[in-house]
Amino acid sequence: MAPHAIDIVAGGPPPVDPYEPGAPAWALAEGLATAGRSVRVVYASAPKAVHPPPPAGVAGVPVEVRLRRPGSATDPADFAHEAGGHLRPEAEAVVRDPVGLGLLGPRRGSARPRVVGFVRSLGISELGRGRSAAGLTGVVTRLDAWRERRTIRRLEKAAIGEADRLLYDDPEVGATLAREYAVPKGRTLAVARAVAHGPAPPPRARARGALGLPTDVPVVAALCASEATGPSGADRVRDAFLRVRPFFPGARLIVAGSTGPVTPGVVSTPRRDAESFLAALAAADLAVFAPRVAGFDPGAVLALREGVAVVTLPTVRFPVDPGPAVRTLANDDPADLASALAELMADPAQRRELASHGREYAARFEPARVVADLERAGVLPGP
Repeated sequence: MAPHAIDIVAGGPPPVDPYEPGAPAWALAEGLATAGRSVRVVYASAPKAVHPPPPAGVAGVPVEVRLRRPGSATDPADFAHEAGGHLRPEAEAVVRDPVGLGLLGPRRGSARPRVVGFVRSLGISELGRGRSAAGLTGVVTRLDAWRERRTIRRLEKAAIGEADRLLYDDPEVGATLAREYAVPKGRTLAVARAVAHGPAPPPRARARGALGLPTDVPVVAALCASEATGPSGADRVRDAFLRVRPFFPGARLIVAGSTGPVTPGVVSTPRRDAESFLAALAAADLAVFAPRVAGFDPGAVLALREGVAVVTLPTVRFPVDPGPAVRTLANDDPADLASALAELMADPAQRRELASHGREYAARFEPARVVADLERAGVLPGP
């Protein structure tokens, strides 16, 4: 029997950085290929761009997008239109990750493929973030903002309406879908995000040696979702660490993925790739995630997989309550974060207890497990 054919429309090319927007789509493709499905990923590409190779068993289809208004918030709708023309006629399901804007326009009738959309965030919410009516001056500016918002809503509503099922990994996104677009619960489902493994991390001693870290001191890692340490909250972690470091002579903090300020006891590994993030985690006893922007953080899953105890602020969202697998603080009070750091840095047994639950929880995000869960829920065609 021929394998099920599934096409994925991704937000970007094969990723180097696990925080890239296209990373979950490619991780899902990897899981589908492992499960024996015929999978292709259609993605936007600049002319003559060179991208990393796709995962084994996955065919990548780069699409050069002809943008009508380059730089516009509606660019994703232009890509959707182009991507729709590259879908296979035999595809049984089409996965949009993220769901984006505008219509793919797959064939209609009895042979129409099932369309599944992953909603990572909503464009209408992103447009409003950081923008208020008070900040818009002048009639023309306000009119343009109103038109843009109306266009985004129309195109996003079209993409949402085209999908047979809508998936999300942030509970707040699920609530916003119902509130903004009146999407019934029967069409939505909270699912774990597929998180790729990346290369095998180095042994602990080698990872610490490469960073010039002692082998007998507590080490904390802060993974940055972007080069800017502010949105990632790495500055919060650094401040909390420096507050408690006098009680832990020799302790170190690794700020991974950013060139943020380096102070005594703090080292920086600015490269943004899976290998560098995993090396930082291999050297760490504890990983802290304190972003200012709420949402899912794939770095937390990487840390849990590696047996590193994880502390998060409430801004880190999970599709399923991690329970005892993660130490989630009730608020973003700097004193509470420093207190949690000190407690775990001083107590290896408590770190091991967290890590033991963490590996079990992280299994939910294995690409093959996510595929199996989607098939079991009837979202994707099963074997």
